[in-house]
Amino acid sequence: MNLNVIDFISYNYISLILLFGISLTVLLNRKVNIPAINTIWVILGLVFCILIVNFISEWANQGADRQTANYWTTVLKYALNPFIICLEVVLLADKPLKKLLIILPAAVNAFMMLVLPMICDFTVVVYGENNNFAYTNWRFTPYVVTAFYLVLWVVLTFTYFRQYKDRRSIVAVFIVAATLLTMYLESQNILTNYLDEITLIDIYLYYFYLSTVYQRKINEEVLQKGTELATVKVKLLQEQISPHFIYNALAIIKSLVYENPDKAAQTIDDFSTYLRQNVNAQKHTESTIPFTTELEHIKALQRIDEAGKGKSTDVIYDIQVDNFRVPSLTIEPLFENALLHGIGKKRDGQIQIISRSDDENYIIQVIDNGKGFDTSAKTAGVGIENIRTRLEYFCGGTLDIQSSTSGTTATIFIPKKEGKVK
Repeated sequence: MNLNVIDFISYNYISLILLFGISLTVLLNRKVNIPAINTIWVILGLVFCILIVNFISEWANQGADRQTANYWTTVLKYALNPFIICLEVVLLADKPLKKLLIILPAAVNAFMMLVLPMICDFTVVVYGENNNFAYTNWRFTPYVVTAFYLVLWVVLTFTYFRQYKDRRSIVAVFIVAATLLTMYLESQNILTNYLDEITLIDIYLYYFYLSTVYQRKINEEVLQKGTELATVKVKLLQEQISPHFIYNALAIIKSLVYENPDKAAQTIDDFSTYLRQNVNAQKHTESTIPFTTELEHIKALQRIDEAGKGKSTDVIYDIQVDNFRVPSLTIEPLFENALLHGIGKKRDGQIQIISRSDDENYIIQVIDNGKGFDTSAKTAGVGIENIRTRLEYFCGGTLDIQSSTSGTTATIFIPKKEGKVK
């Protein structure tokens, strides 16, 4: 008998149809990005290898002088089969040590099937001179290992779904029952050559099981994100403006009305701008604003502070790029921290506000030469964690703060694909 593609397809027709259908389904859903999908491809690759081994074994059966090839294809199949279920179980393990322990029985089985026969008289199957097939007393080893994985898979599945009281875990029971029944019938030579098809059907169902788990995880993340975002919004509204600042600003304006009416009028305009930006922040809790708007907010705060002190604050603006967007009230609080808590009453206090870009990010820095603070303290800064959270949610940005006794540098990175002007 000559090996050829037509014979291979004919011999494995049903299995190949199932294999192609599963592969096509996985490919069409590749954008869904189901976790551990690469393992599914490994499993499908193992099944394809087993189909080839089965065909070689069938080919070897046609000749009386093919005992060796027939033997090794059979034990190779027994060595590979447990790994299919093993890999499915590994997907449910959350720690490397657990994954290693789960793989161990399949590895031991493969060692018994493939290595031991080469170093001692141990065998699981025997082929006589006329290709007569027979089992030894170890015939159940690969079946026991596979059954172990099936039971473990059911236990892990029910453990996961029990917290949701989800009936879809019944799929696991069906997969295990069908596989165990087929294994039993084949081991007793009652119904043979159907294990590959049942295995492929199991993989197909398992793929949809993974999809269910993934979808539930996504729903949970969305719900958690919504809860966290609601908390962030509340904190944002709480941190928009302090009553103490309003009282100070009004006191400054009152004193200027008599001393310098023109300056008072300018300060009222600045205070109005400052309040307007804070109030408008309520409208942008789920979106971003132009960087120039946030910059205007900062400059208004600076002028109000200067009106109260009666002298200029040393602020250097190095704005190299401004055509991007930021979440509202992200840079202004950093400037306010630097102004009130950083340089404070320091005579030579200086603040730098820098905006620039590289190939991937817009970069904003607020730098002061103040006394610094402990960045690990829970009370460090005004809403720093809130700023970090909103940067991540609304534009995929990050905030890095470095502080010492010689000053503080706050650096914001906003990905260009998220921060570009719309």
